Amino acid sequence: MDSSTHDQPLDPRCREAHPEHIGVGGIDYERNDVAARKYSESERSANRRDKKGAPYVFFGGVKYRPQPHYDNFIASTIQQHKPLPPKRRQRAYGRLDEQTHP
Repeated sequence: MDSSTHDQPLDPRCREAHPEHIGVGGIDYERNDVAARKYSESERSANRRDKKGAPYVFFGGVKYRPQPHYDNFIASTIQQHKPLPPKRRQRAYGRLDEQTHP
């Protein structure tokens, strides 16, 4: 018997049973996996930012990220460096000596 023919209801504990977006108190909360997908990264990579102070809240046991607070946090962690100065060219001293002395 093929198990794909049976439509099984989603487990209420699974993440997919919860909405992707929740609006509470004028703030839009985005489910953690949706926020990670928005930045083209894995959910595990997004979770590493929690130690650095990334905002999140749990609703019904599922992690949500407040928007635009999470976007602002991501933008604040982007590092910009000054471009490296151009490398100085080394002179070929041996060639000049050979050309000037026959």
